[in-house]
Amino acid sequence: MAPRPLEPLDAFITRLRRAAPTVAQQPVRFGGHHFSHAVVVEDGRWRVRPLVLDREVADNFLKERGYFMPENAEALSQPGDPVLLEADSLEQLIEGIKGMKWPMW
Repeated sequence: MAPRPLEPLDAFITRLRRAAPTVAQQPVRFGGHHFSHAVVVEDGRWRVRPLVLDREVADNFLKERGYFMPENAEALSQPGDPVLLEADSLEQLIEGIKGMKWPMW
């Protein structure tokens, strides 16, 4: 999978605000040239978590299909630990993200 162009922070914030109503059901993935993090809503709290690939899931995918590519790793990864940033509201989370290294790897 070819790397995607780096998403400017302001473009990500716009995308995150648009997705805000559904983030509790569908995390918003982001990162550098490959998605490496996700914004989630859990227990009413906005959180940034790294994307983590479960080895068993990857092994099963490879066994079933006979191939495993970077885009499969990205698609199968799920938000994991640790929580890197946490806030009570979307706007608080955005302010926290603005204070972090961008893009996040």
